[in-house]
Amino acid sequence: AVGSPQLLMLSGIGDAAELEKLGIDVRHHSPEVGKNLQDHLEFYIQFLAKHTSLYPYAATFGGFGGLSRYLFRQPWNAVAAGLGWFILGRGMSATNHFEVGGFIRSAPGKAHPDVQYHFIPGCVVGQLDFLPEHGYQAHCGAMRPTSRGTLRLASRDPTASPLIDPNFLATEDDVVDQRNAFRMTHEIMRQKAFDPFVLKPLSPDADFSVDDDDAVDAWIRQNSHSGYHLSCTCAMGSVVDQDGKVMGVEGLRIADASVMPSMTSGNLNAATIMLAEKIADAVRGVRLPAQEDATWYVPDEWERKQR
Repeated sequence: AVGSPQLLMLSGIGDAAELEKLGIDVRHHSPEVGKNLQDHLEFYIQFLAKHTSLYPYAATFGGFGGLSRYLFRQPWNAVAAGLGWFILGRGMSATNHFEVGGFIRSAPGKAHPDVQYHFIPGCVVGQLDFLPEHGYQAHCGAMRPTSRGTLRLASRDPTASPLIDPNFLATEDDVVDQRNAFRMTHEIMRQKAFDPFVLKPLSPDADFSVDDDDAVDAWIRQNSHSGYHLSCTCAMGSVVDQDGKVMGVEGLRIADASVMPSMTSGNLNAATIMLAEKIADAVRGVRLPAQEDATWYVPDEWERKQR
């Protein structure tokens, strides 16, 4: 979703006016290249724990650049966990610990789940380091944003990074969906099943007003980050056709997440593999018959009830 539109524009396929400003010869005017950027916006809700987390195995000393990832606070635990995985194929290092997840509907009127969760037994600082204390957290975010961003060239230099504007939370629908997701997550993480583990709320803290819309919205803007699910910048119907062929150009196809017209309600990996396999079939001239009995679950009274 980044490289494909960048390569097209560098090759002269994109919005003619923008390309000409950068001194790039226009091969084909395709104004939607780099438009329609979509991504999942996520936040963490974190609690400190009395015991049991990844902290003894994963926490490192920060402030030493790339070296920090090797400076474990309890290296004896980290080494033992690593050896257990290499030698026996089990133990703390035999999993990435994103083993618990879920999907829910954030509000009435949602026909199928629009919020995704990942749970890990540890508190992440930023997106890399572990807090050097016991804790746990839920990653959460709305799955069907209505905001649309852009990807543009910074220059005609192919080694220059493009200009990415995700345009998060640009619509009222997105603000409300994230707010609902926040409150649902807060409710889930305060269930009695966590009582044996919870020490105290970390982020947001115990004094935070969950019922204050402005406070919740501000917290989300301050604490959210990309889910690294960038997609839709060479969308089917505007840049490519149903078989991934770049419209207006001969002999060129795209087979990645950039061709999605709208993003999936979840992680992109499996959907992108499926999409690429379908485009590979199109290259080979293979068409599978449509499945006539495809069904999905729709909750009773979904238009009136959240649960």
